Amino acid sequence: MTTQPPTAELADLAEGLGHENVRTLVRTFLRDFPQSLLELASGDRRTQHRQAHSLKSNTRLIGMHELSARLALLEDRLAEEHGGDLTAPELAAIEAEFAAVAAVLREFARE
Repeated sequence: MTTQPPTAELADLAEGLGHENVRTLVRTFLRDFPQSLLELASGDRRTQHRQAHSLKSNTRLIGMHELSARLALLEDRLAEEHGGDLTAPELAAIEAEFAAVAAVLREFARE
C-alpha cells in the first residue's frame, strides 16, 4: 500500500510528478534542511537572507505553512538594512517546527 502524501501540496505534486518522484523531493528536503539551517544560523546577513528565502520557498512547496510564514517574516526582516538579527529563540522555534513534521515526512518518504 502506498503511503499518501501528508499535505495537499505534496498530493498535488504527486498527481503530476508521481509518488516516487515526490518521495525523492521530500528525502532531499529532509536531508538538506539541517545544513541550510546551519548556514542560516552561522552566515552573514546576506547568507541568512538567502537561506531564509530558500527555506521559506521549500517549506511552502512541502506544505509546511506555519514554518514558511515564520521564515517569510525572517526573510523580510533580514532584507531591511536595520532589521533585527536572527535570534536564538527564533532558530530554536524553526528547529522545533521542522522536527514536529519531519517524522510524518520521513514516513511518507520511507526514510
